Amino acid sequence: MTQLVEIRSLEDLEWVARKVGLPVGPRTGRSKEKKEWYVLFGYLRATIPFKMVELPIVVRNGTPPDEPDFVVTRSGCTIGLLEITEATVEIDQKEMTSFQRSTKKVAMLGELGGRFAGGASRPGQAWATDILDAIRRKSGKAIFQDSSAARHLLVYPNSNASILLFDEGDEREAVDVLRGEIAKDITMLSRTTNGCLTHVLCKHFLCFDALGEMRILPQSAPFLRSSRSRFRPLVPPVKCR
Repeated sequence: MTQLVEIRSLEDLEWVARKVGLPVGPRTGRSKEKKEWYVLFGYLRATIPFKMVELPIVVRNGTPPDEPDFVVTRSGCTIGLLEITEATVEIDQKEMTSFQRSTKKVAMLGELGGRFAGGASRPGQAWATDILDAIRRKSGKAIFQDSSAARHLLVYPNSNASILLFDEGDEREAVDVLRGEIAKDITMLSRTTNGCLTHVLCKHFLCFDALGEMRILPQSAPFLRSSRSRFRPLVPPVKCR
């Protein structure tokens, strides 16, 4: 369903989120569209306070396959295009879904078929790899094609690797790994993205322009935080280093 919302201030995000149906419900009952809105609002919540998004804006769902997930306009002119992509692997997603459909209240990672059944000494490496793979999977898509409007790819890590990043310190260590992995393949990644800015929405902050200067912006939104916890159904028994 196509929805259209106007955002004139940071405070508008609260009621606009309710208008599009956020917070997101349990894994088995939420739609792809709601998850995309969730990621978009996380991005706006982090960037608006730093004047990195000029308001007011009007946002609507894009029309595939010629448009990405969201189209941003102002005064009737298209000024931004945004695509949402999840950084994950299939076996982790299947495990999360299996957990939601089970009667278990707690399960260890890998118990239902996902990665890291025996723990992980360097989850940040897998986390970074998931993100780069998600970027590469968008090769040839509309968001990487030339446009007069600013283009943005929003990457949302949601996997067993991201679950193992327990706190802000863990995420910062993982971001350092990501920087190193990007540096190894920056020429090809830049060619693939074709001028599209790439951002990573973490649990504690936003990595803005991850393939460029990568600014770290705080990511704090109560209605998003409460929703996000539902995306992490499996609870590891111990913190692995």
